[in-house]
Amino acid sequence: MLHAVPPQRAPGFIRESVLANDGGWLNLADDTLQHKTFVNIFGLGDVSGTGNAKTAAAVRKQAPVVAENLIASLRNQPLPAAYLGYGSCPLTVENGRIVLAEFGYNGVLQPSFPQWVNDGTKATRAAWWLKAKQLPTLYWHGMLKGREWLAKPEVREG
Repeated sequence: MLHAVPPQRAPGFIRESVLANDGGWLNLADDTLQHKTFVNIFGLGDVSGTGNAKTAAAVRKQAPVVAENLIASLRNQPLPAAYLGYGSCPLTVENGRIVLAEFGYNGVLQPSFPQWVNDGTKATRAAWWLKAKQLPTLYWHGMLKGREWLAKPEVREG
């Protein structure tokens, strides 16, 4: 099995602008997803200069953080939501079994399912079933249509 990943980089209009960090990514605070220089700019997804995996699972957790913090910013209130670097990656180890790894910044485990559904550290049939049969519905009929009810943002301390 071949797993090829294209090089990841932000689009040229970000890389070549004052919005970019030294690596060419949108220069964001890791937790608030607010631009470090231009406070009226927030970002998420593959353009983000945050130390997380660039996955759909990451965007699923970033979107509510950006929404909550953008609204607070418009109201001149402290930013309440925090993104903890969540990402997820299904690792197929054999037919019908995957490790559904869920992690945050610095590889810290961030399980979002009960352990009996997904251990996150070992290959299981339950994780394969979840990935193959349940998550596509959540993706196509929930996330992409803005009907995501499971991804609540973390509350910032302080």
